[in-house]
Amino acid sequence: MYISTILSFLRCTLLFALAPRFFQEMGCKPSKPLQTVYPGPTTGNQQQQQGPPLSVTAPQAEGTANGTSTDWPFITRSGPTLLENDRPFRFITFNVPNLLLIEDRPGQQGTFLIPDTFEQHDALYTISQLGGRVARTYTLGVGEKYHITGPRTYNEEAFVALDHALAIARNVRVRLIIPLINNHWGGDDGGTSDPSTCVFGNYAALTKLRGKKPSAFWNDAELVEDFKHLISFVMNRVNTVNGIRYGDDPTILAWQLGNELGGWTGNNPPASWTIAMTQHIKSLAPRTLVADGSIGGKDSSAKLSREALASSAGPDIFVNHYYHGHEDLKRLPKDAALIGKKHGKVFIVGEFGFANTRMYGSLYEDMLRNPLISGSLMWSLRSHSKDGGFLVHSEEGGKFWSYHAPGFVFPPNTQPPPHGFGSDELEVMNQVRHYALAIQGLNPQTVRPPIPFPPPTLLPDIGTNWIRFRGSAWAASYNIYRGRQSENGANGRSDERNIVWDPQPLATGVSDAKCSGSTIFQDKTAVPGVGYYYAVQGVGTGGDLTAVGPAVGPVWCCNK
Repeated sequence: MYISTILSFLRCTLLFALAPRFFQEMGCKPSKPLQTVYPGPTTGNQQQQQGPPLSVTAPQAEGTANGTSTDWPFITRSGPTLLENDRPFRFITFNVPNLLLIEDRPGQQGTFLIPDTFEQHDALYTISQLGGRVARTYTLGVGEKYHITGPRTYNEEAFVALDHALAIARNVRVRLIIPLINNHWGGDDGGTSDPSTCVFGNYAALTKLRGKKPSAFWNDAELVEDFKHLISFVMNRVNTVNGIRYGDDPTILAWQLGNELGGWTGNNPPASWTIAMTQHIKSLAPRTLVADGSIGGKDSSAKLSREALASSAGPDIFVNHYYHGHEDLKRLPKDAALIGKKHGKVFIVGEFGFANTRMYGSLYEDMLRNPLISGSLMWSLRSHSKDGGFLVHSEEGGKFWSYHAPGFVFPPNTQPPPHGFGSDELEVMNQVRHYALAIQGLNPQTVRPPIPFPPPTLLPDIGTNWIRFRGSAWAASYNIYRGRQSENGANGRSDERNIVWDPQPLATGVSDAKCSGSTIFQDKTAVPGVGYYYAVQGVGTGGDLTAVGPAVGPVWCCNK
């Protein structure tokens, strides 16, 4: 998300130049990867199991969905209203920018990397237990190792990651909004002041593949056909995980033509381009909705294309983004009236944030009262990291941080909060979940708290002084168990590996609110020369327990 040319350029320049040193100083570091790849959720692993809350299907294997769509309907629209099985479909949720490619891997900032399926599942299960029902990804990437590597040439590894995201989303019943291409915030000069060199997935990178200027993207016949080729490739792709063709997958609430195309003050795409691309998608995915790729900025009536709004062949959904505090409260009903009432199209708040819970509460209350607002997506949610702890992301030089479930509160002497976590995080997460349920007509006070899942998994390279693990989505804390192997037969509480476990947990109330790769727990009572075994259990906000994760050991004290 970039709200202006200047902020975008500064953000990219400073992030690339300073991030490695910054994260090293803050204790975030790369970790040895866990060798096993998490295949998706499975059933039967939770203690105190009573089934997931809301109308979410039970966790299941990622590849078990059949190749048809009869068990999950497409989202449709009737005028300005989204429908699921002929009932209004409204949502309050988050953008999840790291779902397709990750930009927040410590030590590798400036490079977008393929996410681990554990991280994708963590993010999407978080949304499902939030009651969010929908998540919006960031755009496809352009360049080596990204989705689009050359003219009409695509990277299978990157698209397999999208396969996993779609398969997991389907299984946890989360719909996705997927924008195809990013805006270009520069001109045609291509100079060092042009932020196109670092704004991820922007259309200038596509035109560069052909040696053409960014301004040619909308009307150059070859470039238009290149974009249509991308659309055809995506719609016709058959998911390698569950066998469902993208164009036939109801998991996708909408294909969005782009992200902030035209920016906040620039010219939006020509209506002819918007309508042509919408119709090309519709020809290949006739049951899937299409969202416009531009935003209304501070004056939607002047900036949004009237022709695209008025045309029945144009997009089904139009959006605006809100990052101007209480000023947004005045624009919201005007945008809803323009898009929903005047033109009969669906209106969604595609992004918003950088304010406070008082402002967010006012925004949410206005949404609840206004049926012309179908949904909203806050910026932004980050998942657990495959290396332990969480992925973290800052905006405006660390003034605002990404959010993490279930939200964390820190002791009074922890000021400021640990690197990567905002002081308002717990309040924001509780607020979003409250309104995510309320907009569905549910009583937030009676809906079961989120169930933590899957069981936490210790990383294989731990020591007694640096215990790290992959956390459970929606775990508020963890219990740490310690044992040692019996040499003369099992005595006391032992298991099939002949490990005798201490009668009480080594520690309870352990938090993994740390940035990726950080030490989560230290065993300060370990004795030199003793080989210990450790295992971890997640504890949910409502007291639900995960299964105890697999034991790791022997771990010898006290290596450094």
